[in-house]
Amino acid sequence: MRKILQVFSHNAVAVESVDGETEILVGKGIGFNKRKGDWINRNVASRVFVESERQRVVEKG
Repeated sequence: MRKILQVFSHNAVAVESVDGETEILVGKGIGFNKRKGDWINRNVASRVFVESERQRVVEKG
C-alpha cells in the first residue's frame, strides 16, 4: 500500500512508498475519487515511475 501525496489527474498520482521514495503511478482511472492521504495499492497501476537519486557533477582541475 502506498500513501497518496498528490493527485495529478484521473490517470496519475504521486505516492510515497514504505521506504520513503516518491513514485508516480499511472493507470486508467487510478486517481478517480482519490484524495491526498488516501491509500492505494501499487498493483492497480499500469506504469510506475520511481524517483532516482540525483547526482552532483563536480569538475576537478
